[in-house]
Amino acid sequence: MVKTGKSNEFTLAFGSCNKQFRDMSLWKDVADERADAFAWLGDVVYADEKVRLPDGSKARVYKGEDAHLEAYAEMKAHPEYARIRANADVVGTWDDHDYGFNNAGKHWSHKDFAKKAFLDFLDEPEGSERRTRDGGVYDAVDYVNDEGGRVRVILLDLRWDLEESDESSSGSFMSETQWTWFGDMLAAEPRPDVTIIGSGIQVLEAPHLILQPLAKYVEPARLIAEGLENWSRNKREKDRLFATIKSTKSRVVFISGDVHHGQIAVEPAGCYLPYKTIDVTASGFTHTPFREPREPIRTLSLFATPRYFNSWILPAFDRWTGINYGVIEVDWKRGAVRAMVKSTGRETVLEESMAFADFDEDAPEKVEHRTGCSPII
Repeated sequence: MVKTGKSNEFTLAFGSCNKQFRDMSLWKDVADERADAFAWLGDVVYADEKVRLPDGSKARVYKGEDAHLEAYAEMKAHPEYARIRANADVVGTWDDHDYGFNNAGKHWSHKDFAKKAFLDFLDEPEGSERRTRDGGVYDAVDYVNDEGGRVRVILLDLRWDLEESDESSSGSFMSETQWTWFGDMLAAEPRPDVTIIGSGIQVLEAPHLILQPLAKYVEPARLIAEGLENWSRNKREKDRLFATIKSTKSRVVFISGDVHHGQIAVEPAGCYLPYKTIDVTASGFTHTPFREPREPIRTLSLFATPRYFNSWILPAFDRWTGINYGVIEVDWKRGAVRAMVKSTGRETVLEESMAFADFDEDAPEKVEHRTGCSPII
């Protein structure tokens, strides 16, 4: 439990995907938010890279444990990030690139080293339960004001026990131990006004399905579609996620990362939960697909692509294509949650709000894929 000094409001800043060797000027804006807490949602650093092999082909390689540690040290020494650490409670979970390798899961050979390096970066106390529990870096923190207002932040680990589906298994995102822990954290007393669940990958969006029609005919589209991770790729696990939330009657907002663009996905009440379901994706502190190519393609890309990809251009939810971070404000005085994606100059580019009372809606259950639910599908 961490007490916040603000009696009326709690602010959480968050984000993902930070290439430590790129321009990190956006961190000044994040620091200027002066949030009560900051949550990493993965890819704090990039410990792997693409290299060109002697035969001219490209391959992805792990840079090694020394380079992994050096990347964390470089990030920790950044002056604006240091300002955040001085003024906010810093928490977080990881995704694949800070875990060590693109899309790596249960069988990653450097996972034990990666866990220690990540928790050292977060200044996790030696001997804490998080360091000693069997597997993973999942965690939960409560933020409480003087009047008893409470926000719970639950951070899931979707790498340590990740098993991809194959002919013999439907795959899994989390171990049974973490699933049990997750249910216990949702139900733990005293109950919070709102629970913020941090997931390294998107919960509502299904970006791989956007590319599915092209994947059969265009090789780059197939490779991208196969590499895009999200909860929608495993219906059994996604159903279990929402069933666990509903069984505990928790008031939940999701935050996620990974995809190198900003997005707020919203599903109407009754689609997944009795109330409106919100997933705020903040991804790309230093890079996005349209800002990453080398010159002159980068300049052409910046000129040719809109900053917003509205849902009628690229379904299913509006996207922000520039560098970005996320902010959640919990206003106890108004009894409301405000979710934002922000960009350079602290400009709010996407926004969604929800009153505490709306979490208690008794909406009729909808059949998944009915009109108004899961627009991609």
